[in-house]
Amino acid sequence: RRIFLDMGFSEMPTNRYVENGFWNFDALFQPQQHPARDAHDTFFIADPEFTAASNFPKDYVERVKEVHEHGGYGSAGYNYDWKISEAQKNILRTHTTAVSAKMLYKLAQQPEFKLIK
Repeated sequence: RRIFLDMGFSEMPTNRYVENGFWNFDALFQPQQHPARDAHDTFFIADPEFTAASNFPKDYVERVKEVHEHGGYGSAGYNYDWKISEAQKNILRTHTTAVSAKMLYKLAQQPEFKLIK
């Protein structure tokens, strides 16, 4: 850890254990009917059960939806009707890649990418 920090890397905030299906699965282009999203592989949160759709970046959600449904960026897509209601389900985060996806999205929103070191 110290070596990476000394090289200029910084740690991502991994202390958010409850995530929604959008960042945990959809933004990583895992189809909504994938078995890993079933109740025997994912712990769903009862309260609050859903994240409000207004909490998602609308433009990015539309691009993710388009790729799921019709493909894009070299992908053929999954050819199914993507549902925001599935993306809104709150779960216990199943991996830290969800944190990476969210951080990369936030970095892409900056007007200019600046190296720290």
